[in-house]
Parts: sequence; structure tokens; C-alpha cells
Amino acid sequence: MFEGWHIKTKHNNKEIIWIIKGYEHPKEGFISIPYRISGKRVNINEIYEEIKDYYLYLDCVGKEVPVVKRNEILKYYDPKEIFIKNVNILPKNIIELVEFLKVEYAGLVGSYLLGYQKKNSDVDLILYGNNNEIYENLLQMKREGLIFNCIDRYDKVSDTMTRSEYELFAQRRVLDSCYKGIPYTIRILRQIYSEECRSIYKTLKSFKGEIEIYDNKENFLVPSIYLANSIDLGKVEIMTWHTRYMELPLGRYYIEGVVQLNVKDNRLIVVPDQGGRIDPIEIWS
Repeated sequence: MFEGWHIKTKHNNKEIIWIIKGYEHPKEGFISIPYRISGKRVNINEIYEEIKDYYLYLDCVGKEVPVVKRNEILKYYDPKEIFIKNVNILPKNIIELVEFLKVEYAGLVGSYLLGYQKKNSDVDLILYGNNNEIYENLLQMKREGLIFNCIDRYDKVSDTMTRSEYELFAQRRVLDSCYKGIPYTIRILRQIYSEECRSIYKTLKSFKGEIEIYDNKENFLVPSIYLANSIDLGKVEIMTWHTRYMELPLGRYYIEGVVQLNVKDNRLIVVPDQGGRIDPIEIWS
């Protein structure tokens, strides 16, 4: 199991659906974030007390994170298997989109996976294959007018973005947009297998400051990685697992986040995902 799989546990007589995060995991279980508790969608930042028993410190993350142990998993949801089972009930335009992209792997996640979808719910997909080609094909479909922003998603990002920032980015995106009027969110995975924890990260300090992104060639992958310059830190990587910070154009940004050191190759990484933000100052493309 890897990034995007859903698993079910029971804790304090409450059913919890988790989403597995990342590709490296400890022997005893899987790094995961809670998605729904007793059917209700939750925010991890608001329910710490309910899930604090799951937290473990891991070197491969450089901090404490929730880990669901293997022996606690009551059920797992295979995104690929569920996508195949739901081909006949998913919007036809989404099936057409996936077929056109010629992916090696397509998985269904999010509300459609569990049957919680509503009118205008995004169809959430995880994809893998020739990743550069997948993304370029999405860009080409946008140029042809097949992909366009058809719904307002500002409520999903209003905690870290202004309306003008959202609109600036939304008009450029193809990973969370609409294909022929059907809203979708696509996450393009770097791999479709998991490994035992091998990375070593150290969390050094919090950071607030200006950075200049000069390389965004991996801005469409999960996680997205940007190369940047910082007056305070020098050359750094910006790493994010959040869709809202994917597909960022080159330019200058104000960023708040946590500075981590990749111990094995001595790289500094700024992570904005937990309580941080990325605000555009000047974009170049």
C-alpha cells in the first residue's frame, strides 16, 4: 500500500478512515492522515486529542506523524480495484480522460471511493505511467479548450490563500480542473509501491521569508519539489504534498514553513504543509 490508499480502523468505538501518505513507511504500519471519523470528514489539525495515540516519531519524516499499525487495519481500499469496479458509474468524460492519458495505473480515491460524492464533487484520481507525458497531455488538452476551470474551489484553500491568489493559480492548473465540464483532481504519483523507511530528516527550525523558485520541472508530481534560492538559507528545495501548492510557476514567493535537513545528502528543504503557506510576490511564466 502506498500514497492514496484508504484504510479503516476503529478507535474509542469510532470508525476512522485514513489516507496513506507517502512511499516510505515503518515496519509496523503506515503513515496516514485521518479522512473521516464516523463518516464525518475531519481536519487533522483539529482532532489531535482523538488520534494522539497513533503518533510516532520517525526519522524518515523528521517529526511525529500518525502511524496506523498493520494489526489495527480492519479493511483496506485498493484505489485501482475500486476504479475498475466503478468504471460504469463514473462520469463518462472522466473515463475518456483517463483512457486518453494512457496511464499504467489509475486509482479512484476521495469521496467517490467511499460513496460520499455529491453533485459537483471532484472525481479524485491517482495516476502513474509516463508521468511527463501524462502532464504534457493535460496541458495540451487545456490549450485545446477541453480542460477549463468550471467550479469555484476557493473554500478548500481559503485558510492559506487570498481570493486573488487562488484565481491567479486556478486559471493555470490542469491537475485540479474540469474536463468537458466534469470536475476532477489528479495526483500523479512518483511510484506505485512502498518501501521501508530509509530517509533521514532532521527538523531544524521554522522559516518565514522570501524565496525565488528557479526550477519547477517537478511541480506536477506527488510530492512536488521546487529548487529555490533564499537570501537567508541559500539554495533550498521546497517540498509539498498539497495539491494547492502544485503547478507553481517560476517566480518570487513569500513562504512560511519548516526547515528540514536531508541528512544523507545534506540538502535543506522547506516544507509549507503543516501550518505554513506560499504567497506569490511576482511570477514569471
